[in-house]
Amino acid sequence: QTLYFNSGYIYMSLRSGVARRTDSDGKPVVDLRWVLNEAQPAIVNKVEIVGNDVTRERVIRDAIVVLPGDVFRQDALIRSYQNISNLGFFEQPLPFPDTRPANEQGDIDIVFRVTEKHTGQVNFGASLGQGTGLGGFIGLEEPNLIGKGKKGRFQWQFGQNINQFDLSYTDPALRQSRISGTLNVHDYRVRYQISNLGTLKTRGSSLQFGIPALGDRYTRLFLSYALDLQTFTGSSSSARLAALYSCNECLRSTLGASLMRDTRIDMPFPTAGTVHQVGISQSGGPLGGTGDFQRVDLEGHWYAPLGQIGARGKGQLKFVLALAARSGFVFGNAPFVNQLFTMGGTQFGVPLRGYDEFSITPTGYDPNASSGVASAGAFGKAFFSMTGEAGVRVSQMLYLDVFSDAGNVWARASEFDPSHLFRSAGVGVSVVSPLGPIGIDFAYGFDRTDLLGRPAPGWKLHFRLGNVLFQ
Repeated sequence: QTLYFNSGYIYMSLRSGVARRTDSDGKPVVDLRWVLNEAQPAIVNKVEIVGNDVTRERVIRDAIVVLPGDVFRQDALIRSYQNISNLGFFEQPLPFPDTRPANEQGDIDIVFRVTEKHTGQVNFGASLGQGTGLGGFIGLEEPNLIGKGKKGRFQWQFGQNINQFDLSYTDPALRQSRISGTLNVHDYRVRYQISNLGTLKTRGSSLQFGIPALGDRYTRLFLSYALDLQTFTGSSSSARLAALYSCNECLRSTLGASLMRDTRIDMPFPTAGTVHQVGISQSGGPLGGTGDFQRVDLEGHWYAPLGQIGARGKGQLKFVLALAARSGFVFGNAPFVNQLFTMGGTQFGVPLRGYDEFSITPTGYDPNASSGVASAGAFGKAFFSMTGEAGVRVSQMLYLDVFSDAGNVWARASEFDPSHLFRSAGVGVSVVSPLGPIGIDFAYGFDRTDLLGRPAPGWKLHFRLGNVLFQ
């Protein structure tokens, strides 16, 4: 039936019949007969949108993949419904679209009904970061400026160890085209208390354009250019780290390109779909500035629904199985500490729960990382990490999961060996806050050792407030 509905035959009927007879040997035989009446395929006559008092109709129609004149497809109707829901501009859950006969030929009209919700946020308060200490924040965010789906964001975090200013603007349809554009301006000054890393100052801007690619509405090619003036001052407790990566007013000029395909639904905690991304960039060299290096980033996430409890509505629990894999490589002379890879914990670099910050190094596990000092040897030019999890999406604001992580970091790309990974498992909770997703994880690191190299597995509690150093 689903196959027929996805081909427009929504008026098809199926009857079964039973005929009893005797065969040539005198044995009773029962014949089963299925009588199928396909009828004519339904054509979409009109697609109507009702209830969008703020959001422009064009923004919603860009998310709809079933169009007037098309043969009706049930899968396209469902995908359109999911795309509108993913916009995040309307009350959830959305009512399922109505279909009604349009004429005597069996064509149909489709009606999408939405209810606008307040999308803008003004937030302020205090924050406590594991790496930057006590501070405050003031923010303003509007993902649907003047109803055109344009996004504006201002964020200022301040405190004794942090002064972070970030301003960004995104237009998903420049001049009503399929090309998107994002402009970002930022000025950071962060002194990292945890691991006594030092102070990082950076100010600059970036510009990114996205264009459809490969003839697929879910695939986009992003082209970007970023210019940053960066100063990194290592701490007195790690003289070698300071000597290797100290940089005073170093200019990073970066040209990048990435290809991404994203089919996730039920954001910000997806319950189905995939996202794959491949990114390459060149910094310095022919672009000017300090250093001369290339960076490659690979990433994939897969989500499969396991089931749900409750009827469609705000009390529905959705269960999901998720897998994720990430990898990255740096080639050439990279003097910027935040462009290299480090692993362990959840605050800096590549997360690996169950381990201390900076504890996974190219030379193995570093038990001294638990003392709060980052070693110069903690930074590498290649990494691989993977995560498997089973979770429950309680709402758009709350997600619970059990997970297993594995990963490692290497000094150079030629040493890449994903068969040797540090492992962990645990439980976690994630919520959406004014500063973005935050969470708490309690994880068991299987491959930790003590100062004598003896196995010393154990539990570690992590607080997540995004990655504050490595982007």
